[in-house]
Amino acid sequence: MPIKEYLRPASLKETFQLLTSYSGSAKILAGGTDLFIQQALESSSETAVVSLKDVQELRQIEETAEGDIFVGAMVKHAEVAQSPLVNQYFPALAKASHWVGSPSIRNLATIGGNICNASPSADTAPPLLAYEAKAIIVSPSGEKAIDIEDFFTGPSTNVLRRGEILKGFLLRPKSGWLADYEKLGLRKAMEIAIVNVCVAAEMDDHKRCSGIRIALGAVAPTPIRAKKPESILKDKRVTPELIQKCAEAAVEETKPISDIRASADYRKKMVQFLVKKMVSALAGVG
Repeated sequence: MPIKEYLRPASLKETFQLLTSYSGSAKILAGGTDLFIQQALESSSETAVVSLKDVQELRQIEETAEGDIFVGAMVKHAEVAQSPLVNQYFPALAKASHWVGSPSIRNLATIGGNICNASPSADTAPPLLAYEAKAIIVSPSGEKAIDIEDFFTGPSTNVLRRGEILKGFLLRPKSGWLADYEKLGLRKAMEIAIVNVCVAAEMDDHKRCSGIRIALGAVAPTPIRAKKPESILKDKRVTPELIQKCAEAAVEETKPISDIRASADYRKKMVQFLVKKMVSALAGVG
């Protein structure tokens, strides 16, 4: 494995000092479940690895003074899945983290690493999209927040520039909203999603949808929000006919590929099936 130095800074300030000293050639290490595999396959020269394991600013799940929930990039999936705050306000995100890999992987892999790796099938991407999370990015010059849907730029690529680090995510709890997450794979554990979907919706007692967000994974170059099907249901009384139109419109938003796990046509059919199933359940429409 082409790694010559392993560095463990204790703060963001020290992290940026190390990254600057290596002129951008050092690689950032979160949980390591992706990076070490990638490094083993690379034929490039040896490099330094800067671990974020000891950077406490990145390891918190906490409520902010403004009432948002901050989830640090270095929080492990097992911690996300078990967090009382995440389970109370964002249960679909807790569910997605619970389905990442195996118990041993969930105790190493981080939510920030899952998103920075930018896989189209990343488990936690659809819930973060559906909950309208903001990605907090830090650099020596300061801190900024961007919508999570603007974070992904392509398969395995993101907006982070040299010298920038993903600090974590801000999520705003919204009363009255319900959400669920589904992951379709060939088996229950240790599986990359064929399709993964998260739907969040706000319904009144008359089955009127005052708000809905639909997020899809593994069916486009990046995880995506399906905004056209959202518009079909928003501010309308939900009926089986509208749900069917919504599910069909969700398929039109996708650009899946065929690979060893599934064909593009199968993925489209499963998007329609899962969106119809999940919206029906959240709306209470048989």
